[in-house]
Amino acid sequence: MPSSCAVALHDITGCMRRARVSVVLASALLAACRASRDATPSRSVDSAAPIAAAVAARPPMTLDTAGAVVLQVWPMAVAAGTQLDETRRIVEHLQADLALVPGFLSATLLGSGDGSSLVLLAAWQDDGAADRGTAALAGWLRIPADTAGMRARLGSGRPEVAVRRIVGTPPVLSDAAMLQFTRYVMKPGHSFGALATLADSNLAIRVLQDTAAQGGVLLASLDSGALYMVMQARDATALDPLLLDPARLPFWAPFATRDERLMAVVATVHHR
Repeated sequence: MPSSCAVALHDITGCMRRARVSVVLASALLAACRASRDATPSRSVDSAAPIAAAVAARPPMTLDTAGAVVLQVWPMAVAAGTQLDETRRIVEHLQADLALVPGFLSATLLGSGDGSSLVLLAAWQDDGAADRGTAALAGWLRIPADTAGMRARLGSGRPEVAVRRIVGTPPVLSDAAMLQFTRYVMKPGHSFGALATLADSNLAIRVLQDTAAQGGVLLASLDSGALYMVMQARDATALDPLLLDPARLPFWAPFATRDERLMAVVATVHHR
């Protein structure tokens, strides 16, 4: 009987999480569409079709090592009840400001199903473009642009990351993507190398054991301050939560703090 109750509770929890993500995704997409419409000049019927086709042809962001781009990860906590407003405000800045910055390529905004956070992933043409655009982007996201302020908000002094390991199919951040986003923030004086090695194996095991997982990637901040794990679901459903043994400390406990959220793509912006 206890095992049956546990299974039932797990199923109910999964359904609740999926419902929350669906509500957040629908609301955020509505806000993104409105912002995009407001930022786009009106055009004649004759010119609308080819422009729409050109935009639709752009591929979504893929988290892999293909292409010489600079990738940034910007995690943001939001106050309760403000995720939708913050999503619209950020999308307006992405469309009206970031899309025009020289050297910017594309950005994808993720929203968590519990309404507590957003994550922006931005791709730049090269290091110079990323350096020139970082201060402005940090201002639009309301994140301090100095190293200490970024470390307090992001867990690292710089938002740039490198792909450390890919297991299965690299996550593709398309409009329908559902992702499990995990961040490990290093504790002072502990071994980043040891944590990264353990996170490598943890990613492989989780993708292998979770039949809903299509693949995952481990991203490492360039200053060794944080690790990010992104797993993608095969379908629009919640991935299995990480089951922990209450009698044992999790592998990251000696090295870092951890937060994990089920997230969905709520907006994508390309350079124009």
